[in-house]
Amino acid sequence: MPQLSMFIPITKVDAAQRLVYGLATAEIADRSGEICDYASTKPYYEKWSDEIAQSSGGKSLGNLRAMHGAVAAGKVTALTFNDDDKQIEICAKVVDDDEWRKVQEGVYTGFSQGGTYIRRWTDEDGLTRYTAAPNEISLVDFPCLAQAHFEMIKGDGTHEWRPFTKDVSKAGARNSEADLARIQAMHDTSVELGAACGAPQKMAHADHHALEKRFDALASMLADVLARVKKIEDQPLPLPLSGRTRTISKQDDGRLNADENDPVEKMLADPQALSLLAIKLAQRRGQRA
Repeated sequence: MPQLSMFIPITKVDAAQRLVYGLATAEIADRSGEICDYASTKPYYEKWSDEIAQSSGGKSLGNLRAMHGAVAAGKVTALTFNDDDKQIEICAKVVDDDEWRKVQEGVYTGFSQGGTYIRRWTDEDGLTRYTAAPNEISLVDFPCLAQAHFEMIKGDGTHEWRPFTKDVSKAGARNSEADLARIQAMHDTSVELGAACGAPQKMAHADHHALEKRFDALASMLADVLARVKKIEDQPLPLPLSGRTRTISKQDDGRLNADENDPVEKMLADPQALSLLAIKLAQRRGQRA
């Protein structure tokens, strides 16, 4: 069903008890030129209030919100059906400190019923009427006429008439500036931690591209080094040497063509002689031991 919202000015504020008085709805034309039909709307208000009373154990007769948002500002403490004037009168207690301060300062100028349209029709006078089914009442800051004001009952019991805040937009702007400052601080901290947005995001992309080039060059160098190591590993290892090493001169390169009359060469060429020599050496070592 389509949503409805009807603005009714606040008429009185009791500072000692945090009570706000006004109308929930009335059979008068609203800002869009529509009229809430009192007779057909009354049963829906009674049903809504009864359900809240049952769920709260009789502590509340209706839920009070701020600006039709998620903030639970308080509760409805009295709901009067004025059949003679065809209006529903309301008294609400504001328990939220921030919302109560806005009431005292005249930031909130009225109540607004929130809910759905049950029915719409054109009456015999050509006016659009509707039946409303409420689901909440909200404190709202709809701008009102400069001469509009409400009755404030102060803590000491004295009464005074106060004008509603005229420059609500500036108060909102101050809040916006504070919020923007907090958002900017959060943004700056995020950038310091590595987040990128807007122009810094392009710089981060350029840096990333340059870093990729450096990694590519490093990978190429590493591949070359690995290829060289692989060639070294593929080479055969030299046989193990026995005894002490000595320097070989050029004249030793022809050692394989040594003189056949050399006693050592003769012994190397005779395996039987080598075997006999080995036995004799072994016997000598045994005797020494």
